[in-house]
Amino acid sequence: MAAPITLMQTARASGAAALDASDVARALAIVGCGECAVEVVAVTGSTNEDLVTRACVRQPSGPLLRAASFQTRGRGRRQRPWHAAPNDALLFSVAIPVSGRPQSLSAITLACGVALAEHLAAHGVPVQLKWPNDIRVNGCKLAGILTELVADRDAKHTLVIGIGINVHLDDAARSAIGQPAIALDQLSDNVAQAREQWIGHLGGAIVAAAARFMQEGFGPFCARFNQLLEGRGGIVDVSQADGEPALSGRLIEVDCLGRLVLEVDGRRRCISVGDVSVRQ
Repeated sequence: MAAPITLMQTARASGAAALDASDVARALAIVGCGECAVEVVAVTGSTNEDLVTRACVRQPSGPLLRAASFQTRGRGRRQRPWHAAPNDALLFSVAIPVSGRPQSLSAITLACGVALAEHLAAHGVPVQLKWPNDIRVNGCKLAGILTELVADRDAKHTLVIGIGINVHLDDAARSAIGQPAIALDQLSDNVAQAREQWIGHLGGAIVAAAARFMQEGFGPFCARFNQLLEGRGGIVDVSQADGEPALSGRLIEVDCLGRLVLEVDGRRRCISVGDVSVRQ
């Protein structure tokens, strides 16, 4: 029987280059997040999966960021695969221990979107937010966010927030993604900045946003999200979950609970879960 292929062998075969944990930690400290622990690997299945598995056993003692150069099982919402060649994306997840559950906890994905969008804009990459978890430029996907809440054996909760951002897209990745996509190297000269710096600064923005959200809820982020909301005021189609019929209507806003608000046949409809298509 052949020996199983290890992650180290996968890393060598893929050409995934190791990240420097100390550089990520320094970047976190620069943005005031020095308490966040850091782990880096060249390759893993999924950074979110890694942290979720551990948080199900024991809640971490503090914020923990885990980053990879390549993921073999990267995923987004509804188990959709994330496609990126080795070293061609910023891939990291943050595990944050939580002691309470705000009413609008699901809206933390939106709050994290605001934090990432504002950081990118400050570095010359203006973006829009597609409800609920995509960061886009001119209708093309740049990044995605995946949030998961898990409980350990003592019923202590941990929020795991996963981030994937395209740095470069080759033809194979573009074909696999199956939707219009864009990468940082098409948008900004700042992409030359080390991946560790991007991960540390963006990770710090996520930790800060999550901390504020746990204290104040979605309120401080709601207007900011709506300013960045892709398709606002236009006609959109929304495919809902759980077999609910698709809706079409004018996109009004996101409300204080993070729900999408549409005007359908003259009436307001609030949607908690779904996928949005903006009509061109």
